[in-house]
Amino acid sequence: MADEIKPAAQQQVQIPVDVSNRETVYANFVQAHLNADEVYLELGQFSQVVTPTGPDPIVLSHRVIMNFVTAKRLADLLRRAVSQHEQMFGVVEVDPNRRLRVQQPPV
Repeated sequence: MADEIKPAAQQQVQIPVDVSNRETVYANFVQAHLNADEVYLELGQFSQVVTPTGPDPIVLSHRVIMNFVTAKRLADLLRRAVSQHEQMFGVVEVDPNRRLRVQQPPV
């Protein structure tokens, strides 16, 4: 009779996180590029200033490259964070035309 194989008990491992070299950046613009293995996020700032010669350029300052497992975890985290924010403060409107409309208070 063969020995029964039982899965090993799962152990919880705590991995230290080093934040000593962390940078903080502000981004109000993102582009995503994909290939079969990775997601590339280009982050930057758009001043939204329009001059007579045209709009100021968008300045891309950071690129984040991640695998699809990490991308899915990030998407889930962001979805939950936005949902929680909307529950507290109302819907976040992504359409700039709708965002700029002045909301009339209910009568």
